[in-house]
Parts: sequence; structure tokens; C-alpha cells
Amino acid sequence: MAGELVKSEAICLGIRPWSQTSHVVSWLTPSGKVSTLVKGAVRPKSFFLGQYDLNYTCEIVYYARARSDLHALRECAVLDSRDRLRTDYRALALSGYMRHVAGELAPIGPEAEAWYGLLESSLDSISEVDLVAGMLEFDISALNLAGVSPDFTGCKSPSSRFYLEEGSFEGQSSRQMPIIPRVAACLLRPRQEKNLKILLDAARVIGVYYNFHLDFSPDVRRSVLKMMVKEKGEMQ
Repeated sequence: MAGELVKSEAICLGIRPWSQTSHVVSWLTPSGKVSTLVKGAVRPKSFFLGQYDLNYTCEIVYYARARSDLHALRECAVLDSRDRLRTDYRALALSGYMRHVAGELAPIGPEAEAWYGLLESSLDSISEVDLVAGMLEFDISALNLAGVSPDFTGCKSPSSRFYLEEGSFEGQSSRQMPIIPRVAACLLRPRQEKNLKILLDAARVIGVYYNFHLDFSPDVRRSVLKMMVKEKGEMQ
């Protein structure tokens, strides 16, 4: 089989059927997003059975085809299956959102390593923090890696206006929104805020900022946010 043999760590982003017995698996690696064809993946005696699933970190070996974006997976071994995410559907939903964002925004090349590190550390910490706070931390880090990091310092009163174009409380653009000091403080240190309403207000601010700077569809994020707080009845 022609192609350069590549070995890399990779996080499983998504799986889709290719045929009755094969899969196409998308991965985030330290060099960017990669799609691999896994022939015979679901056959009873397949070597790949149980070796990959959503959120898994694996060591993969694949043939990189120069004339195609779909490469042939040769070997796959589990490094971290993150089984703890399977015990909470809300945590699983958040992990799906994180994979979606990283898969959409991570570049190809050396700069992808920071995105890989962000996704890996964010998936690992989901069970350690409030889920909304975890989403906020991930979102703010993603904005930073995308080069549009907002500055939430400088909020001094309930009437403070945050200028979306400038990404700060100082500016002249017409697109702006009010932010109270406690929400601004939450955006600076999400883990320290315990009030769900403040966390949700902060999440809405980030959602507006995302859409303004990254032209990012809000549907996935909104759905995951609703799912995470559904049992507490805080979402409209």
C-alpha cells in the first residue's frame, strides 16, 4: 500500500460508517485533524474492535496518502479510554461540544499541538469542575488560540458596556452588550463562581462573542448548554 507511514497520538473526534464492515474515523493529532479508513472495523475478529471510540486517546499508525484526505489506518492502541465520561450524559454532551469546536478550528501544522493539548486537558478535567464552568474555560481558551481572546478586565459598574468588535470594555463600535462586574469576574475565573445564573449569563456572553468573531453556529453550543442544566430548570 503506497503512502508514508505515520505514527502519532490522537483523540477520536468522530466515527461514521463507510460500508457494512468499515468505518471512517476522524482524529485530532498534534499535527492537525486526520481522517482514516478502518477496513473491516466491525467484523467479529477485527484487530480494531474496542481499540477506538469517541473521546479515546490512542496511538495510531496510518498510511498518509498524498492524493487523498482519507488515510488507511494500520494500527491503533488505546492510551486513555476516559470511561468516566460514559457515566454522565451531560458530561458526554460537553465532551462532544469540545470535540466539535476543536475539530472545526484546529489548523493543520505545528500550531495544532496547542489545540490538541487544550482538547486533551479539557476532556480530562470535565469530571473535576462544574460543567458550565468547564465549558467557559474551554471556550475562553479556544478564543485565545484562535487569536481573538477577549479582555474582561475593566468592568466597574452594572452599566459597563463590552464592545464586541474590540473585545474589551474600551471601544467605539456599535456592537456592544452590558456586563455586570460579577459576570465579568466569572469570565476571568469560571471555577470560582458557584451561582448557576451567573455562570449561564457568562456563557451567553461568550456565545455572542463567539458568533461575532468566529461565525460559529450557536446551535450545537446552545443545545449542549440546555442539556447540562436541564435537570436544574434554569434554562428558558
